Amino acid sequence: MKAIQYTIRSVPEPVDRYLRKRARQSGKSLNQIIIEELSGKAALPTTAVQDALAWFIGSGIDDATLQALDEDDKAQKDLVAKEL
Repeated sequence: MKAIQYTIRSVPEPVDRYLRKRARQSGKSLNQIIIEELSGKAALPTTAVQDALAWFIGSGIDDATLQALDEDDKAQKDLVAKEL
């Protein structure tokens, strides 16, 4: 899947703080966190998530790995929500 680059302007300060805090707490890059947030909001099907992550992890991600990633994402969101 071809990666597309975005430039996002006028990000509200509370949104910036939330995203940076999530990145810091998870040990992930700000870019990764933003992609996760956008992917979650877009409700991408599993195959689209596989394609989107293929450039980073490699192709052939199995269902157990995707499930673990989804569970981790939910846990991270729950932790951040509790701290806000």
